[in-house]
Order: sequence, then C-alpha cells, then structure tokens
Amino acid sequence: MAIFLLVVCVCFGAVSFAIVGVSLVNHLVRPGVSSGHNDVLAAIFQAGGTIYAVFLAFLVVAVWQAHDAAHANIADEASQLCTLYRGSEAMDPGAGEKLRVLIRQYTQAVITDEWKVQARSGGASETARAAGLHMFKVFGETSPGVRQNEQAIDTVQLGIIAQLQADRNKRTLQSQESISPVIWSAAIINGFIVVSMSFLLYADRPWPHIVMSGALAAMISALLCVVFILERPLGGLMPLQPDAFAHSLQVYDSVDRTG
Repeated sequence: MAIFLLVVCVCFGAVSFAIVGVSLVNHLVRPGVSSGHNDVLAAIFQAGGTIYAVFLAFLVVAVWQAHDAAHANIADEASQLCTLYRGSEAMDPGAGEKLRVLIRQYTQAVITDEWKVQARSGGASETARAAGLHMFKVFGETSPGVRQNEQAIDTVQLGIIAQLQADRNKRTLQSQESISPVIWSAAIINGFIVVSMSFLLYADRPWPHIVMSGALAAMISALLCVVFILERPLGGLMPLQPDAFAHSLQVYDSVDRTG
C-alpha cells in the first residue's frame, strides 16, 4: 500500500508540473509563435527524448537484473544448504551431527539476524559468519582414519561449503548495492528537461497538449519510482524475504524424520 501511494503521489506531482508548465508556456509564448516552429522544436525534442529514453531503459533494466540476480543467488544459497544437510547423512555420524547443528544455526542466524542487518546497513551477522567458518572446522577435527575412508564425500561436502560461503559473500555485496547519486541526479534532471521541452511544442488547442505532456511526465516518474523501489534488493521498499531459508528449515526437518 505504501508503495502504491508513493507512485501515485510522485506521478500526481509530475502531472501537476506538466499541467502548470504547459499552461504557463501557452500563455506566455503561444501568442508569438505559430505551428511552423514545431519543425525545429520537434526535431530537438525527439533527439532529447530518444537519448533520455535509452538512458532510462538501461537504468530500469540494470536495476531489475540486479534484483533478479540477488533473488537467484539467495535461492542458490538456500539450495546449497539443503544439499549439504542431506549429504551430512552419509558422513561419519559424529561429524555429520556437528555439521547439521551448524547448518541449522547458520540458517536461523540468516533469517533472524543477518537479514535485518543487511536490510538496514548492508552488513553481515557475526553469528552466521561463525557458523559458516565452523563448518570447515568439522572436517579438520575428524580423525585421519575417518577422513581417509570418507574422502569422496568430504570432498563433495567441502566443495558445497565453499560455494555456500561464496554465495553468502555475494549476497552481502548485493545488499550494499545502490544507484550512485550522480546517476540519480542525471535521471531526475534530464527527466525534468525532457518534460519541459514538451511544453514548447505548438498545439492548436491546449488540452491535447496538456494531456500528452502529463502522460509523458507520468510515464517518466513511474519508471523512476520503479528504479527507486528495486534499487536495493534486500533493503529497499520491496525487499527480498528469507523465504528460501525458511523452506530450507522445513527440508531439514523432513530429512531428520526420514533419516
């Protein structure tokens, strides 16, 4: 609801700006020009509008791709945890039990602690970090004889833990991503310029001119709102949720019941 109200308010402000701008320009400039001046202004407006359209399109696509990449990375990390938990059943009973406890601690820490930290400041949870590091230590604490007998499964499990840590580091970096203030300044200022350029076009009647300029302002402002909403995948107005990790906990319970 808050997102909807934000978009409505921003679009309303942009449309109001267009209405006032077209009305003022028509009142001040229109008496001294004719439709012929569109031959020059329309070409300039088309060039400026095309440049801004390309810029805004790349901005929206880049933000959406970053958001989608963060979602895919979270799913991969949660899937790695499930695979690691299932694989622990094939390990030495003592080492497997220790690893399962650490996996649960890690998952719980991500859901209850790290997610809030990353949404707020883009940092990381010490609890999750410690649980992840101790997963490696489980294999170092295993006796040489056991390690030799279970070398194949240990190699696979260590590879999964390494990939898990890589996914976690990537998630931490993604939580810190945001659009540069320079890009935001360029997007907003150029949007105002393009909408303002539409005020100077000539129309026999003002209302169609007002409607078209208002529609242009609404489209630009709506797309900028989309960029603003999605720019921070874990801490924006539409943040990703740790549902994949909650599902992992359900998988752990299922493995324990069937094991």
